[in-house]
Amino acid sequence: MRIGIIGLGSMGQMLVKSFCKSEAIQPENVLVFNRTQAKADKLQAEYGVTVAATAQALCEQAELIFLCTKPLDVLPVLRGLSVAADKHIVSVAAGVSIADVETVHAGPVSKVIPTVTSSELHGVSLLTNSGKVSAEQREHLLTLLSAIGTVQVVTDAEIETATILSSSAPGLIAGILDSFAQAAVRKTPELGIEAARSILVETMLGTALLLKNEQLGFDQLIERVATKGGITEEGLRVLDKTLPGGFDELFAMTSSKHAALKELVQKQVGEHSDEKE
Repeated sequence: MRIGIIGLGSMGQMLVKSFCKSEAIQPENVLVFNRTQAKADKLQAEYGVTVAATAQALCEQAELIFLCTKPLDVLPVLRGLSVAADKHIVSVAAGVSIADVETVHAGPVSKVIPTVTSSELHGVSLLTNSGKVSAEQREHLLTLLSAIGTVQVVTDAEIETATILSSSAPGLIAGILDSFAQAAVRKTPELGIEAARSILVETMLGTALLLKNEQLGFDQLIERVATKGGITEEGLRVLDKTLPGGFDELFAMTSSKHAALKELVQKQVGEHSDEKE
């Protein structure tokens, strides 16, 4: 089977590199297309993928097609293509629902929210499928995504919140850790920012492995580290005064941003419906 990837921004490139790195599919069976061909040519030189002459040519040759364009480009790009009804379309765009894509494509549709950490073959890809996706198509997509990390099947009601925990989290965690490092250096300038960051990166990696390999809950790990009346226990009490409200505000903001994006997508859907009438 050949897969196609339209759009080679950060997520499109990540998927190409991760699929090739994982050996989940032979590079020559990965077709790519980008409006700026230099990006496609670079991936071809590095990984041996096939560059399609046009997006239409890609759709004709690939059975599984990833749309990795910006959210507001998904529907216009798809409307400009002639895609056979048996082709499996996968959108990776936030704010664009399966129902939105189905206004353009009559066949099987899935939505995947990838994460940048899949470039290291770790992380969580969120997945939801339409009812038209066959068992064989579902299994093929699951196999591909499982090769570059963990797959979490979610519902439309869950996907927005889960996106913050998977796709947005690497950037958010990096921001949190950098604030942690900056505070350490304000307390002890002699430590230096690079040393503080390095300590935190290694500590974060070790913490993740400990949680995963020993199948610990967060509370269980806290119990191991936070002795009664100790520094960690007191530190957690300090964080408990500020972090919950901050995270609540974060989810409120992201909900607002998602709502605004979905409103723009619905406007596109409505305008196209008017044109058809």
